[in-house]
Amino acid sequence: MAQSRRKAAGFSLLEVLVSIVVLSIGLLGAVGMLMTAVRTTNESGSFTTAVNLVRELSEKARINKNIAARNSVENAYVLDDWRSSRDALPGIDNATACTGVAAACSQARLAAWDLRNWLQRVKTSLPEARVAVCFDDAPWDAAKNAHAWGCSKKGRNLVVKLGWAPRLGSDDEKDADSRPPRVVMQLIPGQDYDGYSPVAF
Repeated sequence: MAQSRRKAAGFSLLEVLVSIVVLSIGLLGAVGMLMTAVRTTNESGSFTTAVNLVRELSEKARINKNIAARNSVENAYVLDDWRSSRDALPGIDNATACTGVAAACSQARLAAWDLRNWLQRVKTSLPEARVAVCFDDAPWDAAKNAHAWGCSKKGRNLVVKLGWAPRLGSDDEKDADSRPPRVVMQLIPGQDYDGYSPVAF
């Protein structure tokens, strides 16, 4: 009788150990799901911020369309490859602000001021941001199945390409040279504004 009790007690202890192992595996899975949820929430917030920033620049470019539609050196909105981690802010500084009724800014000066202030907000809002604003008639790279940073500098469409480092991404995702743009949007279609017709019209 005593022997059967010892067997039963040992069997109960084994059940407890198995339960602890199963519970531990379940907790590890829950922690993994929580980390995925945190990453997804962070990325969703960053993406929303990026889209809002691009929309803001688009509105500024459409207001100043006589400059923004020019595929030429006169267009101060054009920016080849700017990175917040290494490059200074281009354009005119805040001492020559183009705000207020007393501001005396030309359209070109307003474009430079718009871009500088917009990049300042990008720098403070997105980690390790990378920006290109250019005329590009083929922003999609079919070989890589992703958008490309390079610009054709042809065509009618002024586009903005925006990328950033994911806060909880892998090393490859954080590498500014290898990651593609995350948001690519048209700022303004090239049209005949102010007597200027872009190439290909």
